[in-house]
Amino acid sequence: MPTRIAGLVLAAFVAVCRASAPDVAALERAVAADPENITLGADYRQAVIASGNFDRSIDFFEKLAKRKDCGPHLYVNLALAYVDKVPTAGDIRRLYLGRDAMGALTKAIEKDPTVLAYYMRGLINLYYNTFIFKRTNRGVADLSTALSMVTAETPPALVAHVYVALGDGYFRLNNLAKARETWSAGAARFPRQDAFRERLEKTGEPLADVVTTALSAGRRVDTSLNGLYAAPR
Repeated sequence: MPTRIAGLVLAAFVAVCRASAPDVAALERAVAADPENITLGADYRQAVIASGNFDRSIDFFEKLAKRKDCGPHLYVNLALAYVDKVPTAGDIRRLYLGRDAMGALTKAIEKDPTVLAYYMRGLINLYYNTFIFKRTNRGVADLSTALSMVTAETPPALVAHVYVALGDGYFRLNNLAKARETWSAGAARFPRQDAFRERLEKTGEPLADVVTTALSAGRRVDTSLNGLYAAPR
């Protein structure tokens, strides 16, 4: 009897898990019908991340991107689909995924230059080795552009992210004074953000470790876009 009860409990648990799990195919149909719904696309990618089948979302968004009416938000989600796969990929593959992500963001910017798109492209540039690929200056340029585009309508979380990344970019360029100036400006606007305090309280190797960890390609980052996107009014 106990064995039977345990079996029933396990079956019920599995059924609940299946019922609560996102229906990836249903999400694909919804995104295909509304590809410019950036948050819906982000929800779909999170479901794919949970499944571990990263190529599925890449293939899906690449097919949608072939449509003549493809818009900027689709390209943002395509870029993030590439980013989602980075932590699980090898070193060489990561380089190409980053390249493809930046290419998709360039297309998004061409269609609609936004703080989010410039921030994302700038941040990805920072992940590349400064001395080998020399992309850090490009990242800082994009992040500076993103900061210059900030308005009262820009989500505060996104603005804070831009300040953190821009400071990290300056640090990567060995411009510590400018890095601290940028982090301090961000901390003044967002005093509760731990990322600023973590950087401003450290110097030398401990500070380098913080920035290096933040820009580690093996570390999965939150690509849900929660708090980073606000629909235009």
